[in-house]
Amino acid sequence: MKILVIYATYSGGTQVACEFVIQFLQEWGHDVELKQISQVSSETFDSFDLLIFASPSWNFEDKEGQPHQDFLSWINKNQEINLAKKKTAVFGLGDSSYTSFCGAVDIIKEFLENHNATVILPTLKIDGYLFNQEKNNVLIKEWLKKIIA
Repeated sequence: MKILVIYATYSGGTQVACEFVIQFLQEWGHDVELKQISQVSSETFDSFDLLIFASPSWNFEDKEGQPHQDFLSWINKNQEINLAKKKTAVFGLGDSSYTSFCGAVDIIKEFLENHNATVILPTLKIDGYLFNQEKNNVLIKEWLKKIIA
């Protein structure tokens, strides 16, 4: 399967998690690419069987649980995009001490569904990824196994 992992990061945690995703999927024989959301357009998606979106959640413009600013810009620029027949999945990193834990994944998932993408399984919300990377990589691996099953 040809898979594109699309992400944005502030502190590097989301990129580290995405690199783990790529390594795992490549070990399972998939052709996987990694791109920052600021580097993609709708045409980028055409040659991929699956799109995996990843974002941290932040307090942005006094709104808690927002996607990375680059995701917000991309969403605003792509209001006319049609993602029909595109299989997608979404995961995000956050901090459960906030009221809107991993709110970014809900926003991204809603955008994808509103633009006709098929979100193939429930989103994955990861608490404090870098503080317990080994445990969280197990969660990611189990989630990925469901995707490729």
